[in-house]
Amino acid sequence: MPSDGAVADLEPALLAVVAVAVVVDLASLARLIPPALGGATRAALALAAALAALFVLARAVASGGPAAGVAAAAAVPLAALYAYTVLLLPWTQFSFALGRAGVELALSVPLVGGSLARALFGGFTLSQATLEHAFRVHYAVVAVAALALLGRAATVLREQVDATPA
Repeated sequence: MPSDGAVADLEPALLAVVAVAVVVDLASLARLIPPALGGATRAALALAAALAALFVLARAVASGGPAAGVAAAAAVPLAALYAYTVLLLPWTQFSFALGRAGVELALSVPLVGGSLARALFGGFTLSQATLEHAFRVHYAVVAVAALALLGRAATVLREQVDATPA
């Protein structure tokens, strides 16, 4: 099992990846990123979500604690949802094909497929409602990530202040 130092080394990297993703995502929302870079930006954000999920999983494995396992269990689906919606939001041909595949996949789940499609896509077909729903879900995940980032950064800062000799 890795040392506690290995676990501590992962945390700043995770916080940095999440911080950069949140800032770039909000800059994209505010239209501060040129449209020519839009597709590359969205792909980079999806990659950042996957990287953040991998960091959380690595931290859970390294620490072995139950809290880290719970965090990993929550982070992976949130990262997947974030990555999916970041690719869906430009509403390009690729986004439409991705959305159609997502709806079909959700509907193929026995017993809960209809409910899953309504929850994830706002209905059984792709429409303007799907785009609005994806936007709400996406920025809800961004808000959760930003709050988690701020909370953990405050905790790390407090731990450093408490560890500093007076």
